[in-house]
Amino acid sequence: MRISGTNPWSVTVMSFFFLTGLGVCVLGAALATSVLLDIVAPGEWPTPWETLVVATGVVALEILLGTVLACLCGFMYNYTARFSGGVEVALTGDLSDPPPAAQALRLLTRLHARARRRLDAWTPANPFAGGRLSRRPHGDPSPPDADPRPRQP
Repeated sequence: MRISGTNPWSVTVMSFFFLTGLGVCVLGAALATSVLLDIVAPGEWPTPWETLVVATGVVALEILLGTVLACLCGFMYNYTARFSGGVEVALTGDLSDPPPAAQALRLLTRLHARARRRLDAWTPANPFAGGRLSRRPHGDPSPPDADPRPRQP
């Protein structure tokens, strides 16, 4: 699939919505930080109201400049796509052979589960008796300190 052009208006609208959402998050974080600092050290920092006014101005400028920059980037992409042909993206539905990283991850998961099962079978017999380990069957209701083997002197 070849992307040989964009709609600059769509790019502008999407960037405006994205930057507005990001700005709301920044305003919330700035207000929460200001309130927290006002509680911890009253009078040392600007009041939450002053912080909110400054943060709103910064966020409004960020939204305006970011939206204009995204619109210009949309126009520039269209201009350069005329000469280069655009960006080619290969989409495939072939999932027959997973990549080596996925195969290694599956192998490590199986090895981890096997090691976990083996380690769970070994429980401490009595932590105060020299740290010996005893093997007890899975589902054995006996307490871990009851050692089934006789103690050798």
